[in-house]
Amino acid sequence: AICHAFLKAKALQKTAERMPAKEKKKKRTNKPSPIERMKEAFGIMNLDDDTNISKEEFFKAMASLGLEGKEVENLFRRFDPDKSGFLDKQEFFAYAAKGTSDLHALLKRGLAAADENEDTILKAFEAWDVNQDGRICKDELERVLVMLNPAFTKKDLTKLMNAGDVGDGCHDGPN
Repeated sequence: AICHAFLKAKALQKTAERMPAKEKKKKRTNKPSPIERMKEAFGIMNLDDDTNISKEEFFKAMASLGLEGKEVENLFRRFDPDKSGFLDKQEFFAYAAKGTSDLHALLKRGLAAADENEDTILKAFEAWDVNQDGRICKDELERVLVMLNPAFTKKDLTKLMNAGDVGDGCHDGPN
């Protein structure tokens, strides 16, 4: 019985030696990290490079995404709990972590209304098209995504770009 167990163990060992080594699963990388993205978004919105984002800077950033009006005012108020008229980094990171769902809702409402009003879509496209060349390229879309959702990944960006790209690396505007 001992001899049989030994032979069986030897056979299993030889089988294992012939099998290819199991590949290690690649570690998931999300570079830049969400924190780095939040810092990047803070830098984009913080036009005067101080330690806070003013209400005016916030409104300009939202306008660059095609968002304006009372809803943006309400969003700012929600993330300015001390009512200082400024978002410090802590308040801004809270906005970036929680408030982006509010931005998505604002965009959805805007797009739903845009079904009836083509000008709304055109206005948003023009706001996202920073260099005004009639196309939204990867860097322009990335700028928008940084402000909408700092936790997005390069993979998310690539998927969005591939979804509407007609072969030149950009999304063409409405004709």
